[in-house]
Amino acid sequence: MSEKKKTEKNAPTYGSPPWNFSWIVQEEICACAWPESEANVAFLRNKGVRVLVSLCVERRPHKSANKHMECHVIDVEEFEDPSVEQMKEFISICEKARVENKVVCVHCRMGRGRTGVMLACYLVRFYQQEPSQAICNVRLMRPGSVETWEQERAVRNYRDYMD
Repeated sequence: MSEKKKTEKNAPTYGSPPWNFSWIVQEEICACAWPESEANVAFLRNKGVRVLVSLCVERRPHKSANKHMECHVIDVEEFEDPSVEQMKEFISICEKARVENKVVCVHCRMGRGRTGVMLACYLVRFYQQEPSQAICNVRLMRPGSVETWEQERAVRNYRDYMD
């Protein structure tokens, strides 16, 4: 086999990070923009991701994700706030992953608005942060996250649902 073919064949093993990848809680939950390539999926697998949550139907992950990860879709319209039911569904997926000791990655198209809301809800639920603190922490780790006032309100609504 030629050197070029070996390199191409082995490239997805190590992968390349999807745009806007970062950890929220190391080896527990991370986020990114749409993992569009096999190399992006390989990178996530290499980081230990076993559960992938897509928040948009318009940007599903590369098909290789279905072979190696438990994949979920929660369709939240871009720039909109998720419903309490959608946030509950996300948290339910995360609860199961935590019990099974599986790393979760969440994404939307760019990994900011919808993704940021779900990450803030995660911090509210599992780390007992107040909504404003959770939103601030997510924005510090992932600038541009939780893009609208309605998305901020959604995090508060989730906390109110929990009470």
